[in-house]
Amino acid sequence: MQMQIFRKTVLGLMILGLTVGMIAILSCGGSSDDNTVKRQANLQGANERPTPVPNTPGSGTAALTISEDQTQITYTLTFTGLSNVTQAHIHVGDANTAGPIILFLCTNIGGAPAGAVGAQPCPTSSGTVTGTLTSVDLIPRAATAATPAVNTFSDAVTQIVNGNTYSNVHTQANPSGEIRGQDTQ
Repeated sequence: MQMQIFRKTVLGLMILGLTVGMIAILSCGGSSDDNTVKRQANLQGANERPTPVPNTPGSGTAALTISEDQTQITYTLTFTGLSNVTQAHIHVGDANTAGPIILFLCTNIGGAPAGAVGAQPCPTSSGTVTGTLTSVDLIPRAATAATPAVNTFSDAVTQIVNGNTYSNVHTQANPSGEIRGQDTQ
């Protein structure tokens, strides 16, 4: 009798262990992008540098996802309330710096590197742009007094991961940028 109780107890514990193990595995989601890095920017006129654009009706978001192997950045740029959008980019620079462009998100005036995904057109007032950036899209930049060098796609990824980039949407009325946000967590 005691042996039967022991066997039932052991069997019950094994079933419990398997159940808990399956719940743990399923709760992980089994996703292949567990090691991706995500950054998001909330774009506002007050964030523009050197001169904020506090009265703009524009706003937006930029979501960046760096692949696990850090060879691609997928992005979704959404904005509203703007007029005559000319282009949108990722710049290198901290929150108080107007830094150089390193990656195009979209443009209506040209100027993106040949074959770059960023050469796609921007919505002119409100909309969403999505794409994937790779090393062919990079515009290498030398270091300045205010910004680090970005010579490789790996350098760009490092700057994004470290929160030292910002997404910016430019318009005809504000050619140096109308809405901007730091690419942070």
